[in-house]
Amino acid sequence: MFDKHRKRRVIYNDDADQQYDSYKSHYKYDKHNYKYDILDEQDFIDSRTSPTFNTQVDTYVWCLGNGADPPWGLSYPSRGFRPLPFLQNNQRATDIIIEACHQQGMEVWGSLRMNDIHDSFMANSLEESCEPIKAEHPEWLIEPLESRHLSNEITERYLWTALNFALPEVREYRLAYIEKTASEHNFDGFELDFTRFIWNFPLGEGVKNAYLMTKLLRQTRRILDAIGEQRGRKYTLVVHVMDSPQVSLDLGLDVDTWVTEGLVDVLVVGMGYTAYVVRLDEWQKLARSNNVQVYPSVNTNIFGTSWMELLGRPVHHEALRAASDYYWHKGANGLYVFNLFDQRDLRNAPFSQDYIYQPMSEIGDPATLVGKNKLYAIQPSSDRGFCHQGSEKAPLPIALDQSEHLLPLEIGFDANSSQAKFTIRAWTTGGTKDDRVWFRLNNHLLETRCEGQWYEALVPHGVLRSGSNHLSIFCNRRGAGGRRLDPDHPEVYHGLSEDTSPIIVHRVFVPVSYT
Repeated sequence: MFDKHRKRRVIYNDDADQQYDSYKSHYKYDKHNYKYDILDEQDFIDSRTSPTFNTQVDTYVWCLGNGADPPWGLSYPSRGFRPLPFLQNNQRATDIIIEACHQQGMEVWGSLRMNDIHDSFMANSLEESCEPIKAEHPEWLIEPLESRHLSNEITERYLWTALNFALPEVREYRLAYIEKTASEHNFDGFELDFTRFIWNFPLGEGVKNAYLMTKLLRQTRRILDAIGEQRGRKYTLVVHVMDSPQVSLDLGLDVDTWVTEGLVDVLVVGMGYTAYVVRLDEWQKLARSNNVQVYPSVNTNIFGTSWMELLGRPVHHEALRAASDYYWHKGANGLYVFNLFDQRDLRNAPFSQDYIYQPMSEIGDPATLVGKNKLYAIQPSSDRGFCHQGSEKAPLPIALDQSEHLLPLEIGFDANSSQAKFTIRAWTTGGTKDDRVWFRLNNHLLETRCEGQWYEALVPHGVLRSGSNHLSIFCNRRGAGGRRLDPDHPEVYHGLSEDTSPIIVHRVFVPVSYT
């Protein structure tokens, strides 16, 4: 029996696709980097679950997919989504994971993606959808099938497979699945994941329909309380919501009411792709007065898919450590990790399973992060379309001129270390060989050097501080095609720029290394 208010260091989300023989990595790594098939139940456990044992992971989250039975609805025939033969069915897969984790003293939550729309970009028709109910009831969907041809990748083209929770039939369908699944499996908690994906109502109608989702939460709470009473223990209800209370409300999630009415026990906040813009302080203020815990989400793909290409090396360890240290400094109850097994910067690279899962023994305590190299960053806009509406506005990219563009830079406990060496690196496009770019950090002007598209500066010891820092970036021209200023005499200008293209700052990384 697990107390819903227990201390959780790391909560690990497994999206459960390893139970299908289409799982493109349906193998496990051995220490010699060879791959082999998942052939039996132990292989299945070892593929993702065993590496979290004896780490800082306290809670294992098993994704139940999208509400279809089986998960993902045996979808995408061309992709061969079929359960591994020895599993027989998804129910057995779920029970195997629960039993294995409980034997290790780990809490297990079931996680339901409330409105998964992977099929919007993986299927060509409702018949190929990952949830058969969509083909049976196309009137339940937010947008008609024709919307898939729209060019707006952020909104309408996704919504032809999104369920419309304004309809009572849709809400009843989801509630029935929650009750059935929570009753059949020995979960310790149940997570409603509203972040994959973010649209539950027609565009622009989230606020006016928020009361309907609140009604669904009340019904879910009653269902789980009844199941918990039958089992003689409390059933933890978890909701996974957006970067801030306001963004969540705009999308139809009145989390303030959910918390104040005591409907939820745990908040998981942020989609993980935009770690540094999550309004953790706002979530904490709401939660503390209602005895609710808050866990920010950290995705291994924090900065988008291009980071390995930009930096020339795998950096997921450093990025996870930095985001974790930042959240610990912000007073997080713990961390929620998503997509650890899907390293975008490790694909086609011969890394062992031990290497991939190493952060699970580091990030769950600020003490185990001390003295380890990290990679902080100023948050860029996500390259994932759905994140734009589900996230707070990111400060990057920006176009430079002589005006100082102030950027928020968040640093964890590392800034207090005399052994830490910090560098600021900005990746830019545009400009000419005559351009210069400067950094000003907490009112200290830093000397930069240029190497290709990168501007770089060492940070003198004592300039950075733990928590919020102010970084401004500016260049030696008034704007695209404008006059150049003399860096030594800012009041003097020289001629017109030979290049009318602006200097764009796309990424700002802050590596910290220890000797």
